Amino acid sequence: MKRSLACSFCLFVILATQYPLISACLTPLQNNGPGTLMLFARQAEDPVHIVQASFGADNMLIDARLENKSKTKVQAYRLGWVAVKKQDARMGKGELVNVPENVDTTAAFDILGQGNAKEDLSKHPTGIVFYIAELQFHDGTRWEADPKKMKKEAVEMLK
Repeated sequence: MKRSLACSFCLFVILATQYPLISACLTPLQNNGPGTLMLFARQAEDPVHIVQASFGADNMLIDARLENKSKTKVQAYRLGWVAVKKQDARMGKGELVNVPENVDTTAAFDILGQGNAKEDLSKHPTGIVFYIAELQFHDGTRWEADPKKMKKEAVEMLK
């Protein structure tokens, strides 16, 4: 009985000491003013779209999983984003990134994120919506997202 009581006490002490550490790690994220909602656009009818994404604490897209509905091999892609603050929406694009030859891009595949424009982030947007802005397929054809449609979708998502 004494042994189980001692173990319970030790477990309580360990948990009690861990809680302040956990809350200290979360506090800076919570106290940075209003949070920025990080999303990705639906792009349901587009040939390739983001189906899953990871975001960093600094409003950056870390990586994403793309789904290729066209089944045509993707050679390069460009990410885009819309930073929305109230009714103001600022659009940006990353660099065109070549996909390594050994990656099968005819179905679902993973990509690394690209840095977004710091000036968009310094304005503390309500949300940032990422999307596939441009594709270059292996057969040489190109596709681009409609910027007006993406801007409208981003504003709608963040209402």
